[in-house]
Amino acid sequence: MDYIKVTVTVRQGDVDLLCARLSDVASGFEIDDPAVIDDFVNDKESRWDYIEEGLYDNPQRDPSVSFYLEDGEGSMRTLEQARAVLAGLAGKYELTTEKVYSSDWENNWKQYYKPFKVGDRLYVRPSWETIDDDEGRTVLIMDPASSFGTGSHATTRLCMEQLDGLDLAGAHVLDMGCGSGILGCCAMLLGAKDLLYCDIDPNAVRIAGENIGMNHIDASRCTPLCGDVLSSLRDRDAVTAAGPFDVILANIVSDVLMGMSSFFKTWLRPGGTLILSGIIDERAQEVRGHFERVGFRVLTALQRDGWTMYSVTFKEN
Repeated sequence: MDYIKVTVTVRQGDVDLLCARLSDVASGFEIDDPAVIDDFVNDKESRWDYIEEGLYDNPQRDPSVSFYLEDGEGSMRTLEQARAVLAGLAGKYELTTEKVYSSDWENNWKQYYKPFKVGDRLYVRPSWETIDDDEGRTVLIMDPASSFGTGSHATTRLCMEQLDGLDLAGAHVLDMGCGSGILGCCAMLLGAKDLLYCDIDPNAVRIAGENIGMNHIDASRCTPLCGDVLSSLRDRDAVTAAGPFDVILANIVSDVLMGMSSFFKTWLRPGGTLILSGIIDERAQEVRGHFERVGFRVLTALQRDGWTMYSVTFKEN
């Protein structure tokens, strides 16, 4: 099924009005409002460390409202109804249309995701690709369509490289903020004994479980947990009861990593390895200083594309 994307440029402050008036002829609005982005960028309480390049381009542009119609005879009637709604509103609204081909929408991104090697032992491939010679590497199957976390981003790649260099035979592993489950899958494929994977998003936990299955990892050795360990004592206790862990993977953001530092000391076996990532370079020294103050020792620090990863450990006094 192909679609028509309909976009209406509106005046600042008219977005809610326009959506309300168009709700009788369309649904599922996509809103591009620079004022909302401005609030997001300047929110002092936000935990986001990183704003995607291009998100804040041209902040003076007018906002727009978009919706999608199935391409066909019915869509033409809906378009005329939308134009009639606009004509009945005070002010001038520009309406444009764009054809969206579902084959492009669903499949074109596949050309950009190809098998790639990580470190000395790992080979990552999407499910639709084959590898003629895996060079004896451990092959991890991961699809972009399944969830965030394909190994392409620097934060994930740095963690995978660190895992690739560890002796994981028989390791008890925690993947905190598991996302797609890629790091936990890597650990299990590289010899870990078992895995607890946890995320605040139930969809992420579900997808991680699917990726565990797709990589033919024994699900009985992998335990899911959906919860927020920062705010829920029950969830923290569940992780504590499953520990201590030989390896903890935490690819999140700086504030959350530091907020969990005392929990990590409880969960990590003395002499074990905690891998911290999702740290922008501008906050790397802040994060390092925090973990050193609470008793951790940095083993490795790697940087790539504006991101930092730390591998740390601690010993009981």
